[in-house]
Amino acid sequence: MSAIIQKLADDLYQARANLASIDFIRHQLEEGDLDSAYAISELNTKRREEEFNLRRVGRKVGLTNPMVQKKAGVDQPDYGIVLDDMVFQSPVDRPRSAFIRPKIEAELAFVLKSDILDADIHSVKAAIDYVVPAMELVDCRYHNYRMSILDTVADNAACEGLVVGEARKTLDEVDLDQVEMVLYRGDEEITRGVGRNVLQGPINAIQWLAETSIRTGKPLRAGEILLSGSIGMIVDWDEDVTYTAKYSHGFGEVSATLISKEASND
Repeated sequence: MSAIIQKLADDLYQARANLASIDFIRHQLEEGDLDSAYAISELNTKRREEEFNLRRVGRKVGLTNPMVQKKAGVDQPDYGIVLDDMVFQSPVDRPRSAFIRPKIEAELAFVLKSDILDADIHSVKAAIDYVVPAMELVDCRYHNYRMSILDTVADNAACEGLVVGEARKTLDEVDLDQVEMVLYRGDEEITRGVGRNVLQGPINAIQWLAETSIRTGKPLRAGEILLSGSIGMIVDWDEDVTYTAKYSHGFGEVSATLISKEASND
């Protein structure tokens, strides 16, 4: 493990702990060095597991929507790790004081009933227990969101949590490519999309994650919850107003509210 990887991991870890932004790390790595970026993220995940007695319960695929890729200035997906203190049931209130630059996005999440040891589409589908509506709670440890793929990968793909709804659907029950989602800020619609926005279909994001996980020696395991990527645009998560993602095909809705310090003291 190189000294620079450890240093950058320490910098990002302290930024998260202290809620203090840092400069992008990409300038201290070789261009395109994704292995080092993922190594940084892995170091910090292990550190959180050990310091807070947490366990891994899932993973997220990010940057799967071409609109989101363009906005983020990248041309490929990435992934991050979900620990057990990052999963919430809808509706949820989260404190503004836990975030640096909060954003939010609406997705579909997959729960596995078996390990995925082969990444062909048949094996991937066979391993999926059910699908749930979800929102990802996003944060970034940098001064702004103009990240490269190296910056976001090193920062656990900017994942700070996920919120899941009650509805559960099997793959046989619904065509996920056709699922429509509308995200509201209070009563105001702020983004919408359809399932096929996610790599031409959310299942393709899970297959990409399965392939990547097998290649890196960390295959997807039974019981994991997997975020497949944003159906609409990622948006700012403002304080003291409820954000609600409403879905078609019986998926219902998911909601989350970011509570300001002032409101929490009322």
